[in-house]
Amino acid sequence: MTKKAAAGKIDSSLKIRTRSALVFGAGFLAILYLGGIVFAVIMLAVAALAVYEWSRMVLSRRRHRIILTALGIFYIGFSVGTIVWLRTVVEHGLYHTLTLLLIVWSSDICAYFSGRAIGGPKLAPTVSPKKTWAGFIGSSVGAAVVAASLTCPWVLANSGGATIGHLSWAGYGIMGFVLAMFGQVGDLLISALKRTYGVKDTGALMPGHGGILDRIDALLLATLLFGALVAVFQ
Repeated sequence: MTKKAAAGKIDSSLKIRTRSALVFGAGFLAILYLGGIVFAVIMLAVAALAVYEWSRMVLSRRRHRIILTALGIFYIGFSVGTIVWLRTVVEHGLYHTLTLLLIVWSSDICAYFSGRAIGGPKLAPTVSPKKTWAGFIGSSVGAAVVAASLTCPWVLANSGGATIGHLSWAGYGIMGFVLAMFGQVGDLLISALKRTYGVKDTGALMPGHGGILDRIDALLLATLLFGALVAVFQ
């Protein structure tokens, strides 16, 4: 394949991913805004689909499949349950949940573009050959900037939110930086699982992205840390 053909293929893939992300992202944000029982039911469906995709992989082999299935149910269930708790129970839940999502989403976007633009040494070549250290660092820097920007007075006043433990912009920047790292590790965990079972994508629900589990892999681990911070300092 020529460089021109390869570039065209990448651009086409990016367009598909972008359109898919915009459609699903807009729908999810609308449901997030509604909150309440609607949000809880949709998140239950998301968890069920993610567990199905996880189980379909690990049950394809006999070795440790029961243990791995149970771990997947616990990991996905606890993480998604934490998101529901953040949105429907915790004070300033909409602001906190949006903060978590924007950190993870900006982390993914910055990892993709900084990795492509800079290149360099691979982060985990045997697990995810396309990931680079530049993408990993760019992911955290981008997420830090986004997190810090969410503490500006205008955002807080118009969202009715409040930062966790009344942290300053610097504290939120550090939080975003660390959460992005957790998200990238969560991504690598699912990538390692897929490589172990010879699976490219966990599903085909989202064009350009794969399955539900492919889309929320970074969110799952980042949610656990973010939820712990809210529980301790809120």
